[in-house]
Amino acid sequence: MKKILIFTMAIMMTGSAIWAQNTSGKIHYTVTHDWIKKLMAVDYLDKSRKEHYQYMWGNDSEYTEKSFLLFNSESTRYEDVKDDNASYGYSWRTDEYFIFRDLKENKTYDVMRMLDKLYVIEDSIQYPEWKILNDLKEVAGHICMNASYYDEIKMNKITAWFALDWPGNFGPERFGGLPGVILEIDINNGAKVMRAEKIDIYETDTIVEKPAHKKKIKKISEAQYNEIIRKHVEQCKKEERPYFWGTRY
Repeated sequence: MKKILIFTMAIMMTGSAIWAQNTSGKIHYTVTHDWIKKLMAVDYLDKSRKEHYQYMWGNDSEYTEKSFLLFNSESTRYEDVKDDNASYGYSWRTDEYFIFRDLKENKTYDVMRMLDKLYVIEDSIQYPEWKILNDLKEVAGHICMNASYYDEIKMNKITAWFALDWPGNFGPERFGGLPGVILEIDINNGAKVMRAEKIDIYETDTIVEKPAHKKKIKKISEAQYNEIIRKHVEQCKKEERPYFWGTRY
């Protein structure tokens, strides 16, 4: 354990210098979904219902998407890559999911559609209470360490892999708050995985623009967002249906 800690500190010190020189770029993620694993992770669905869904999906339960995260020293913006040929009709997400973080002011401006309504979450940036572990692996050319937490509302186990040589408390979607940039997120042991495949570092600082949206949009706080999701999950429990039909997993 002591050797791992010394190794980790050495890498992070080196990464501080790299971060100071390269403050702008783009991280390309591959997002893998597995419907069967998602359904198996819903603990309030009974066995027969899970078996029914498993029979329906068979061996055709997995699909992939692409996404990217633009960043500079003051802000980040995450969104899906538009793909008109995307399977299962999920290309609509590209117009209605923009996660913007003002790191300098510690503010969110997260635009998303959920439950057939369009919202923007404007609040201070809030992070979960991660438990940092001590496993190491390589992701997109960076040595990463894992951390985890349990999402009490959605009942999901989240595992993150953050870069030891790249300080920065941001990551894909709404994940962040670790001592290194998050290059991989695993939800419920492979039900959904967001993994960095390529990282572009720009020579000059690039502006990361705040999302602009012309549609009617409702502004909510982080607490209001959590309450909307909580009520939705509770309703899905009563109706014995997966909560992620209507909102993002």
